[in-house]
Amino acid sequence: MNSITKEYLTGIIFKKISETIDKRRESRKHQFDNEPYPGATDEEVLDFIISIPYFDAKLKDFLLGNLLEDTIIISQSWENEFIKNTVLWAGNFEWLFGNDYFLNDSHNKKTDNENAFLTLPY
Repeated sequence: MNSITKEYLTGIIFKKISETIDKRRESRKHQFDNEPYPGATDEEVLDFIISIPYFDAKLKDFLLGNLLEDTIIISQSWENEFIKNTVLWAGNFEWLFGNDYFLNDSHNKKTDNENAFLTLPY
């Protein structure tokens, strides 16, 4: 068990979405002074947290700083699931292109089951 902060988890999100953020920006016609912007912006991380369908509302509130808790205790398996869900959404067509017409099967199967949402581990 490890004690972690929201900054640690949002750091994971930042790293994972930075790998695919150029595709999202291209689909949204974002321009950063014709220069590539290194990594995701704070606004893009916020959009990701708000839109990810794999996290429940309380986990999203923790990530957004809307809870009194500054830290949570997690297991290695919980962290692995967090990373897996983050990577899954970061590469999802809906996140990258803002169109749910071609949702991939893993997204549909995951969100069809309400118990599939990752929750805070307490």
